[in-house]
Amino acid sequence: MIRTPVGQDVSGSGNAGGVGEVGLDFDDFARSRQAHLRRTAHLLCGDWHLAEDLTQTALAKLYAVWRRVRQLESPDGYARRVLYRTFLDETRRRRWWERPAAHQEDVVAPASDPDLRLTLLDALRQLPPRGRAVLVLRFWEDQSVEATATALGCSVGTVKSQTSRGLGTLRHILADSGQDFGHGLGSRSTGTGTGTGTEAGTGPGCLQAEG
Repeated sequence: MIRTPVGQDVSGSGNAGGVGEVGLDFDDFARSRQAHLRRTAHLLCGDWHLAEDLTQTALAKLYAVWRRVRQLESPDGYARRVLYRTFLDETRRRRWWERPAAHQEDVVAPASDPDLRLTLLDALRQLPPRGRAVLVLRFWEDQSVEATATALGCSVGTVKSQTSRGLGTLRHILADSGQDFGHGLGSRSTGTGTGTGTEAGTGPGCLQAEG
C-alpha cells in the first residue's frame, strides 16, 4: 500500500494549479515501481520494516520534486538515486546494517539453490553500507560503473575500487561458510538494464527477494 507522501491529496480534487495532475502521475509511477524499490531497499538494509520506511522516505522526497522529475527521460534513474542516497544518509544517523533481519528464511524467494541465496544475502549484510550499495547497484540492478557512480554521487574510480573490495570480502566470507563461488562471483553482462544481467552467483537469481 502506498502512503501518499507528506499526507497530500493525490485524488485531483481540491488542488489548484495542477497539483492533482502531478499527484496522479506520481501515484501511477509509485505503484509501478514500489515493489522493486522495496526489494532493493531490503537488500540494502536487511530488514523488511526498515525497507518499507526507506522506500516511503525515498518516495516522499521524489514526490516533493515530481514536477521536475516527471519531465526527465528516465524518472527510474532519479528514483534509484534518491533511494540509494537516502539509505546512505540514514546509515550515517543510525546503524541499520547491525540490526538482524527477522525470519530471513521467510522472505527469500524460492530458488534452485535457496541455501546459496541465504548465504549470499547474509554475506552482503556484512559489508559496509557504501560497499553494499555499490554491489547491489552493479549486480542486482545491473547498472554500469558510470551509472553506479552517478547514483551514489561518487567517482568511477571509487565504484571500481569498492566493487573489487566488496567482491573480495564476499569471496572470503563465502569461502569461510563452505560455499565455493570461484572466480565466477562478480562476472556480469555488459548491459545496463535493471536486474536482467547474467552475473554468476550475484545476479537477481541469487539476490531476488519477495516483496
